[in-house]
Amino acid sequence: MTYSAATVTVIGVLSLVNIALTLGVVRRLGDLQRRPAPGLGGSGAEAPPMTVKPGAKVGDFQVTAVDGTTVSRAGLKGPTLVAFLAPGCQACDFSVPAFIERAEGAPGGRDGVLAVVMGAPQFGDELRERLAPMARVLTEEEEGGPLVTAFGVIGLPAFGMLSDDRLVASHPLPERLPAAA
Repeated sequence: MTYSAATVTVIGVLSLVNIALTLGVVRRLGDLQRRPAPGLGGSGAEAPPMTVKPGAKVGDFQVTAVDGTTVSRAGLKGPTLVAFLAPGCQACDFSVPAFIERAEGAPGGRDGVLAVVMGAPQFGDELRERLAPMARVLTEEEEGGPLVTAFGVIGLPAFGMLSDDRLVASHPLPERLPAAA
């Protein structure tokens, strides 16, 4: 084997190793991108994003929705899909299409879906407009606001399924919630 043939062989083997390592990195990045990002003190793992346990009532709250209607715990009737999202949160952005798909098929229609947009109002316009056709959109400017406290939200994104005012399930991925309460 000549010196140039050996060089070509070594370069070829190194190229194959480089491709294999690159594919591994791309796969790992994809896995990390699908995992919820930490927020509001959450861990980012697939632990429930709410401290309210399934079967327990959510805390008391009364807030005004973006459309001017009042939403309160006492007004929650039947199955309700709930989302806590924030503009600029990559995991939230990743979850929005699945949430919209679930919301469009919600048993109570728009009245059976609550979407809480976290953060300063000037940054959430696009997200609120995107969610408004299929959900009652609420805003929460502070981490310790009435909605975060009532639901015990500890990470974003956070999705929950309620039956009346009781939490049935919560998960950082909307597709992992039960179909109806």
